[in-house]
Amino acid sequence: MRPDSKQNLWKTFFHRRWAARLTYWIVGIIIVLVGIRIALPFAVKAYANRQLNKSHDYRGSIGDVTLHLWRGAYQIHDLKIFKTGGAVPIPLFSTRLLDLSLEWSELFHGALVSKIIMAEPKVNFVSGPTKAQSQTGTENDWGDTLKSLVPFRINRFQIENGQIHFQNLYSKPPVDIYINDLACIATNFSNSRALKNKLPAGIVAQARTLGAGQLHLELKLNPVAPTPTFELNGQLTNVDLVSLNNFLRAYGKFDVAHGQFALFTSFAGRDGKYDGYCKVFFDHLDVFDWKKDHTKSALQIFWQAVVGTVTTAFKNQPKDQLATKIPITGTFKGTDVHILPTIETLLQNAFIQALALKMDKPVNLNQVPK
Repeated sequence: MRPDSKQNLWKTFFHRRWAARLTYWIVGIIIVLVGIRIALPFAVKAYANRQLNKSHDYRGSIGDVTLHLWRGAYQIHDLKIFKTGGAVPIPLFSTRLLDLSLEWSELFHGALVSKIIMAEPKVNFVSGPTKAQSQTGTENDWGDTLKSLVPFRINRFQIENGQIHFQNLYSKPPVDIYINDLACIATNFSNSRALKNKLPAGIVAQARTLGAGQLHLELKLNPVAPTPTFELNGQLTNVDLVSLNNFLRAYGKFDVAHGQFALFTSFAGRDGKYDGYCKVFFDHLDVFDWKKDHTKSALQIFWQAVVGTVTTAFKNQPKDQLATKIPITGTFKGTDVHILPTIETLLQNAFIQALALKMDKPVNLNQVPK
């Protein structure tokens, strides 16, 4: 055999040997990566469960975790948070899907921030005779819990088809006041665009309420200000008061035969102070109906008649409307509800000129005393 033939043979053998080794390394790396990919959702699930169960007052659990590495996201399915002790049978919070991801559009503005989407979240506030039988969620700092689940600053927050309930399972009758079909979008919460206006972030929310009411809120705020700095405008219209009778019986000891409720509000706050108002309207309100109420006790009939007489006395009779505007000012340590202007507006609506069923001029930051 020629010397050059032997040399070529050794080169071929050497190349094949290294090609085989390289193939083994590539296959091994692929197996490791596949193993990590399979194990990662279980690791994330275990981590999320640990974070949700750090609170002494509440315990949390999740169903599954889905990873979407190509968009820098993971999804938590069927998340539930219960109060410990078992005295409250319904969760404080639940959601079918919690999607946490990078907000890629903000990378073009030089910001590495995240966004959260909640699908069908539900919050249940419960009032009970004891602290153990009530739940408000105020015992825990949920902001820290959320930050532990999201590795980057939260910039955008979105709610799809949400619900918020206030329930008293122990009152007579039991009470369940709620809003549903809640759609909410909060943007620029980390000020990723570095906007220079005073209120760079915003929240817009719409929902329906018990009694077929329609809720609309718009909030502008500065999330990085040392004290709450915001402008809030909201309205709640076309609420059928008959649907609130369980609440009125439990807390007011009366109910209504028919009527509609509306609320318009505007507030602004800065430097630890706030200023604003609420306009409330009761249209075609009838509290006392003898045919409906004659079966009640004498004391109930008397109280129902008193409430009905007072509401009738202060109605604007041509429009069948009871309404007033309530100025509210104060600091975040105390509130001053201005009683005399409220009474003055009530009388003006009843005997001089009916209030307009709409928002008055919105309150802005310049109207808040420094």
